Amino acid sequence: MTLRVGDLARHTGVYGIGTIVGGIGRAAMIPIVARYVPTDEYGKASVVFIFITLFTIAAELGLSSSLIKFFNEARSEEERRRVVSTIIAASIMLAVPIAAVCSLFADNLSTALLGSADYRLLILIGIAGGLGSAVLQVGLAFERALARSHRYVVYTLIKGGLALTLSLMLVVVFQKGALGLLVGAALPPLLLGVVVYGRLIRRFAGGCSRSVLKSVFHFGSPLVPMNLAMWVLAYSDIYLLRRLLPAAEGLSEVGLYQYAHEICLVLVLPITSLNLAWPQFLFANHSKPEAPGTFARIHLYFTFFLVEMAFLLSMFSDKIIRYVGSLTYMESSNVIPYLAGSLVFYGFSILFSSGLYVTGKTRVLAVVVAVCAAVNVGLNLLLIPPLGKEGAAAATLVTNALMALVILGVSQRNYRIPFELRRAVGGVAIAAGVIATLISFSGSIATTGLPLRIVAAVGLSFGLFAVLGMTPAHVRAGWGTVVSIFTHRPGR
Repeated sequence: MTLRVGDLARHTGVYGIGTIVGGIGRAAMIPIVARYVPTDEYGKASVVFIFITLFTIAAELGLSSSLIKFFNEARSEEERRRVVSTIIAASIMLAVPIAAVCSLFADNLSTALLGSADYRLLILIGIAGGLGSAVLQVGLAFERALARSHRYVVYTLIKGGLALTLSLMLVVVFQKGALGLLVGAALPPLLLGVVVYGRLIRRFAGGCSRSVLKSVFHFGSPLVPMNLAMWVLAYSDIYLLRRLLPAAEGLSEVGLYQYAHEICLVLVLPITSLNLAWPQFLFANHSKPEAPGTFARIHLYFTFFLVEMAFLLSMFSDKIIRYVGSLTYMESSNVIPYLAGSLVFYGFSILFSSGLYVTGKTRVLAVVVAVCAAVNVGLNLLLIPPLGKEGAAAATLVTNALMALVILGVSQRNYRIPFELRRAVGGVAIAAGVIATLISFSGSIATTGLPLRIVAAVGLSFGLFAVLGMTPAHVRAGWGTVVSIFTHRPGR
């Protein structure tokens, strides 16, 4: 199992590199957006981005997770061929008709999302981006099923490079604002998705199986409402900010709010990386006697990283925006502590849900997420009118904390993992307590003196080591894992 943990850490690290490389476009665009894109234009692009995500969920239909599960459980090469061939055919039959229908109603979608049919072109670009993302997501699931994380890096490098090049050209040189951002985000996954699918079709053409299709939809279909609920959790605040506030103010608030999300990339990327690596590791090891203890230890280390990074983002959010962005987006710093905290709880949810995945109780998970999504909408409706983007961020924090707690409770009944919850809760409480104390004395983190913030950051690091039971041996093991990430030679 020790070797297996090394594999997880290595693949998580490689996925992290791939995610960072693939997200270079986003990261590099943070200062560009602040200098070349007005907040309302960024608001338009942000609303269409959430539509692209929604389209991807509907067109992908949980097929990526199904491919990873059934490919790893197949006992022969012929079984694996049937799994891949069936899922590829199913994804094409789903994605293309959905894109066609959405294109017919582009004017209506533009009015519903952006308040006017004048933005029809932005919606059409979003449809193309959603189609490409859905196809590419299923295609890359094949690499994840084989644990070929290094090949995943190559694909994401290509996508990130294309996205960055297009975005810079259209936003900086041609001053296209929202249009430039959307074309830069939509075209690369569409092109790369066609290439990846072409390779898979040539290799696995034929061999579709009705029984495999039935099993795939039985496992994957409950993930669709869950993913839709996750979409509501992640993006309803953006849409409601646009709808509940006056038109011009709403788009500007959306732009500032989304910019705060971009600053939180330092947390989003490692969480995304673990989310990519975790399913294959989980399904391959859950039946082993030592697995629950190993999963609990991984959660403790992940807790240290998440809390530490969230705290640093919160402490220095205004400084980050001042030097990375511009004064135009300075108001984004007010919501970063809420968003960083919400990401900590979202990261917890990934590992807490393990028991529901290994026992096939994805329908239960879907119900939990749907209920939390409804709570999130209610909190947004309550908090956005008086508090604006700060209210939306607070709603996200509360909802993600509730979701992590509920998922933990129901998952433990199906597959018990001995999480060290007291230590994890203690670490979160210390970080939140320090932030609350500074705010109570100074009025806000931004008005707290920089020396005091540095002292608080150093003190929290030592406090987390003590509360979470981290030792020098753990640090050495972590460094060894980092080294292995860069020195490992991929297998198959």
